Formats: sequence, C-alpha cells, structure tokens
Amino acid sequence: MRTGKRLLFHWLLLLFAVTSTGCWDRREINDLAIVLAVGVDRIPNNKTMLSAQIFYPKVAGGGPQGNTGGSGGNAIGQTIMMSADGVTIADAMSQLQGKLSRSLFWGQSEVIIIGKEAAAKGIQSYIDFFLRYIQFREHAYMYVSNDKAVDLIKLQPPLERSSAEVLREMGNLKLGAQITLKELAQKIDGASQAALMTRIHIIPFATAADATHNNIQVSGINVFNKDKLVGSLEERASVGILTICNELETKIFSFPVNTSAGYVSVNMLHSQTKIVPHIEKNGIWRIELFVEMNGELVLNTTDQSNFDPQFIKQIKTTWTQLIRGDIDASLQRVQKQLKTDAFGFAEEFYQHYPKEFNQVKERWNDQVFPELQVNVHIATQIYRIGKSTVPQGVPESSIRKK
Repeated sequence: MRTGKRLLFHWLLLLFAVTSTGCWDRREINDLAIVLAVGVDRIPNNKTMLSAQIFYPKVAGGGPQGNTGGSGGNAIGQTIMMSADGVTIADAMSQLQGKLSRSLFWGQSEVIIIGKEAAAKGIQSYIDFFLRYIQFREHAYMYVSNDKAVDLIKLQPPLERSSAEVLREMGNLKLGAQITLKELAQKIDGASQAALMTRIHIIPFATAADATHNNIQVSGINVFNKDKLVGSLEERASVGILTICNELETKIFSFPVNTSAGYVSVNMLHSQTKIVPHIEKNGIWRIELFVEMNGELVLNTTDQSNFDPQFIKQIKTTWTQLIRGDIDASLQRVQKQLKTDAFGFAEEFYQHYPKEFNQVKERWNDQVFPELQVNVHIATQIYRIGKSTVPQGVPESSIRKK
C-alpha cells in the first residue's frame, strides 16, 4: 500500500513538471529600459520633472547604431536621457513611461540627484516615493546639484561610461558626505531631524568635444533641516563637519610651519571622533568632542629635517590648530547661523538622557542646540615621514640640524 502511494506521488510530480509553463511572468532584457541614474527638478507651475539616464543593452559591444535621439554612445553600450513632468513625481514617472516603447526598470539606478530648487522646496514627497516604489534601491547614493539635475543626467564624462558611474565611484570613495536614500530618510526622521548631502556641479573638461562630455565635481556639503535645504558649507566648514560626524575619509592637509619658511603636507590616514553629551546639575547642556587623527608626512618644503623631534612636534601643533579651525568654522555655520543639528548631537542626548531630551525636543533646533556648549579636544600623531629623511632639493649645508 505504501509503495502504491509513493508511486502515485511520483507520477503526480512528473505530471506537474510536464504541464508547468515555466517562467510565465518573465520579462526579456530587450523589453526593458534600464535606468542608471535618476534626476529630480522643480519646474514652474509647481510641477516636478523626473529625468532618467537609460542604458540600451542592444548596442553593447557594437557602439552606436544610428540616431536614437540620445546624448551619445560608446563601445560597450549607449545611454540616453529621457524626462517628463507631472503634478507629482509619480505622475512624472507615468508620463515618462508613456514616451518609451520599453518598460522602465529602476532597480539598477544607483544614483539619485536632486536639483537645488527642488531641494529648497522640500524632498519629503520624493523620499516617500523612492522608498515606497518597490524597484528603487534603498542604498542608492543621494546628491544635490547646483545645476539642474537633468543637465547632470545628460552628461557622458570622458573618464567613465556615464555620469551615473562617476557619481557611484565618488560615493564609493566617500568624497563629501556619503549618504544613501535609506540613511537620508532615517536622519530626517531622527532626533536631530537634519541631514547632510554632497553638493555637486558641472565643470568644463579640457578635451571635451562638447558640453555633454564635461565632468562632475564635488563642491561642498548642503545642510537639510527636516526635508528642506537650508544652507551650504564651504571647504573648511565641510572638513570640520565631516570630522565631527566621523565621515572624513580622504584629505591632505597643507600648511606652513611657523618656525620656518615653506609648507608641509600631511596625508590623513585615520580619523576617529567621539561625542560625549553632558547635562550639568545647573541645567547647562554641553558636548565633549574628542578627535583623534593620525597621518603621514608627504611633503616638506622647509629647511628642517624630518628626523628633528621638535620639527615633528611643530607640525603636530600646527595641524591640530588647523583641524580646530575647521571644526570651529562648521560650528559657527551650522550651530549659530543655520541652527540645524546636522552633527547628530540630538541622537547622543536622546540615548544618554532620553527623559530630559523629550522635554526639549520641540525646541531643540531653535533654542537648545544654538546655545549648546561644545568643547573640542584634538590629538594628532605623525606615523610616517616618507622615504626621505631630509627635504629634497635643499643643499645639505642649508638643512637645520637637531
């Protein structure tokens, strides 16, 4: 009896396998318009323009094949830019799909660019859509553009295959404030209700055949209060805020040493910042900021030997002062002028003093944060002095001895 049941079960499995239709819901790649990058702009009449950089795999390996109405092609594929506007971003997507014979596929878009005008009006609706629509990647890199986002989507920079690839690699290199779609939503909805995004713009490329082959440059950091762009940071303040937020990855500091003519340059190897919140018994709120940074000496145009302990001490002292100046510049701009807790101090207080923070959270950015006392403690180390112990190009007789 058991043998008969087992045999019947196997026959049923075989029948199911034979009658099954296989991949009944599959979509061929030739039926898809694969989106590599997304741009969002605010246009007149309170409309949103959605732009997509689209890759057509049918020309991959063969170069451009005729005129597709796009911005150009290359030996491994071709990208074109398509855009459409709507009363909402979802409406704009629907209008964009109506312009294409292929189904838009957003799952490969690793970069999202928000135009400056759109960012100033508020990005909450865009974040909601990108996180709600199932195809978009939560880990796509987010950028704010000084230029129209559509203009960056059009670009085909000479060093990479597309502007999407340029911005993806910049994100991987952690140039600026690296932030993903998911992280941006979490920060805006967090205790500080603030976030940082890298600011980019188009720069001319010397050998570009036309404007579409220009390049992209990181030009600073933008600060968001809740979902709105409230201000930008220039170089020194940008370095300072990245240091505070533990996001400074790549930086060479160049500065003169007071006791000698010439410059030295220190390549930062590692940076670590610890934020410690305190609430005093007298009601004063303060932050103790501990910064540890180490690096290697990569340039010495002074007349002093790298082996001189006093010279290394002078370098560390001057480097510390430079870092302190960067941090002070960011505190002045963000805390005193923009009054937006982009440092994430609120999260630290909420973790250590949840009851006290809940009592002030409604007036945190307007009243408490601007008056917050911040004490900065910096420790620097020079781990390497390079392959040469003396400055190059300087006669040995002119080099100061220990």
